[in-house]
Amino acid sequence: MIFELLQRHRGSRGQRAALVLACLILTLSLALGQAAAGLTAPGDTAASSADALRAQVAAAGWMTVQVDLGTSASAARATADDLEQTVQDLLFALPVASYDTVERAAGSDSLTLRVDAAGLDALLGSPWAAAIAAAGNPEMQRLVAGTYHSLALKTDGSLWVWGYNRYGQLGDGTTTDRSTPVPVLTGVAAVSGGYGHSLALKTDGSLWAWGANWSGQLGDGTHTQHLTPVQVLTGVAAVSADYDHTLALKPDGSLWAWGANRWGQIGDGTTTDRVTPVQTLTGVAAVSAGFGHSLALKTDGSLWAWGWSYYGQLGDGTTIDRSTPVQVLTRVAAVSASFWHNLALKTDGSLWAWGGNEYGELGDGTTTSRSTPIQVLTGVAAVSAGYQYTLAIKTDGSLWAWGGNWDGKLGDGTWRTRLTPVQVLTGVAAMSAGYYFTLARKTDGSLWAWGYNGYGTLGDGTTTRRLRPVPVVGFGGSSTSDADFTVTNVSLNPSAPLADGTFNASITVKNRGTQAGNPGRLRVWTNQPQTQSCDAPGDTEINLADLPAGANQTVRISLSAGAAGYKTLRTFIDGQCLTTEPNETNNQVTKGYRVFAQPIADFVVTAIDLTPNRPTAGGTFSAAVTVKNRGTGPGDAGALALWIDQPGVLACGAAGDAAVPVGTLAAGASRTLTLDGLPAGAAAAKSLRAFVDAACVTAEAYDGNNNQRVQPYTVVP
Repeated sequence: MIFELLQRHRGSRGQRAALVLACLILTLSLALGQAAAGLTAPGDTAASSADALRAQVAAAGWMTVQVDLGTSASAARATADDLEQTVQDLLFALPVASYDTVERAAGSDSLTLRVDAAGLDALLGSPWAAAIAAAGNPEMQRLVAGTYHSLALKTDGSLWVWGYNRYGQLGDGTTTDRSTPVPVLTGVAAVSGGYGHSLALKTDGSLWAWGANWSGQLGDGTHTQHLTPVQVLTGVAAVSADYDHTLALKPDGSLWAWGANRWGQIGDGTTTDRVTPVQTLTGVAAVSAGFGHSLALKTDGSLWAWGWSYYGQLGDGTTIDRSTPVQVLTRVAAVSASFWHNLALKTDGSLWAWGGNEYGELGDGTTTSRSTPIQVLTGVAAVSAGYQYTLAIKTDGSLWAWGGNWDGKLGDGTWRTRLTPVQVLTGVAAMSAGYYFTLARKTDGSLWAWGYNGYGTLGDGTTTRRLRPVPVVGFGGSSTSDADFTVTNVSLNPSAPLADGTFNASITVKNRGTQAGNPGRLRVWTNQPQTQSCDAPGDTEINLADLPAGANQTVRISLSAGAAGYKTLRTFIDGQCLTTEPNETNNQVTKGYRVFAQPIADFVVTAIDLTPNRPTAGGTFSAAVTVKNRGTGPGDAGALALWIDQPGVLACGAAGDAAVPVGTLAAGASRTLTLDGLPAGAAAAKSLRAFVDAACVTAEAYDGNNNQRVQPYTVVP
């Protein structure tokens, strides 16, 4: 590994600096054949306290951290050479064997490395302590959807497998298919899988292989099938396998390949199969194996391809097979190769695609194959190419899919082919596109799968195909239902109804789950303070429509006000009384209200608009505030008061920073008042609070917080 090279070289500081730089620019971001290729994104800086970092490393034994060299006072250097010396100083300050997987783009102020507890303690005790933050662990190396089988790592380094096992590709010593995960190895850092074989890279750099071996794809010098892992190489940094050939990257940047070579996918200038590894390239940072072709990303950001090119999948503008590498792109950060198409993620977050496009897998809105790369998306963080379909994670954690959709492998709840991207999930950290199914790991660590399930490939304990994500057994997530329905809002109009009259209730239901579903019936009770049982009939009941994950549905109903007095409106939502689906108390939400004997005014602030909406520090701004009478009778709203940079709720009668009389408003009427010359103050994120309540009579509306509304805003320098 990299730290071994650094520790063994004891030359002059200048010589050591050169060696450190050479090691650092070797970006070991794995692009796993049919698995995902992605960027390492920094984690939430709020989690970068010493205690939080130590808790993370204690849980997993290691963690990936990012050191911002540009913000560290000790590392404030004027030249690129000085910055390289800073990197060298930092690394040589760490204990021997306490870190590895060093990543840093040339000229960047950001250094990423994996450390154990000793390495983290040394960093936290160094001059760079204030510049350390948690970084996203290399999730893209930790799960893979093979052709019909799956592999995934847990945080303890244990490897779990499931699905198709005819060739022993699960590695559990049998040829029995598994519909739930079974453990195979420990101490694993990365995985990859082809059609009938699998590989695991251990934390000590040793590479292990098992399963089918008809083309020598295991690399053990034979054509013998292995039902359990056998060691193939040592000193490996990354690995990628596809149908029946394998690529391995060593820490020195050398690329090694073996297995089938009928189209020159080994890259050694021949079409001869190789049963043991042969070296093909140097200066490589990441690799990805396709069906009959290969991709390599060099440390200078250039992308190279070789092998089969019937669909233009080499990206060189031809359909000519190549037995040696040809250059395709520059400024590339990550790559993913599949059967007949490829993906490249550039350093600016743009996604490029080329090759076969029969089912729209390139995502350009056509079914035209491309022999040169075309741009598809922007703002992308990770990509994965599957069999005639594509996955991409955007920087906001949303997962998008497009291309062929047989067996529902896109995960959008349909069988429909998509020629352009559609959103599938949110909060996704990693994903892997397989043959007819997909795996995704969410930021909470739970693992989800969808698509074809004939061999138990989804790991949910069944062989039932799934058009939407279902949780993999033993990897977190709800195992009972993935839809989660709840009432998010109840509003009344008028909010202070008249006795013996009627009023309207607007009730919003949301699916907070990860999968679509039907919420069942919405039940509403008037003047019903106590909790209802699951099957208790409501005063009003409405059958709701299906809701996609994250979607809202608002219904409006007319209700009887009844006699004057304080009352409670209760709403209930739970599909077929399945209280286990969200594990919540029947999803009941209450709304207090008052029925009045006589018409009464009800004042509320409905909108706040700022001009300019981003005030300049030391300047002034204006606020246009709209007040509405939601009541049944006219009244004087009294004074509208404003507080600048006041996030807390004010007591009734508190004096504002600025105030203006509202005057009389008829029932249902609104009035907008503008307050000018408000001081912006210093640059910061702030809150403007507006308050309206005639003579502080809170009973006039029976609304909490005295009819206050808050508008966040930012004062810019």
